[in-house]
Amino acid sequence: MSIQINSADDIIRVEFRGHFYAEDELREAIWLINIELRNGLPKNERVEAQKQTAEMELALEALLSAEGEGR
Repeated sequence: MSIQINSADDIIRVEFRGHFYAEDELREAIWLINIELRNGLPKNERVEAQKQTAEMELALEALLSAEGEGR
């Protein structure tokens, strides 16, 4: 997965699946997926949700790293 960082108007965003997300948006998306996982999903949807969460967590780490570098 290639991660692209974008900085505009003092907001750092990371690209995930064709869209740019700020830190709070990524955290909220991860939180919502985890709620869906706890409530139960069919096996194929559960696997996709787990994969998506892992990818979002990597994107969040990259975003936090970029913020630390002061991009």
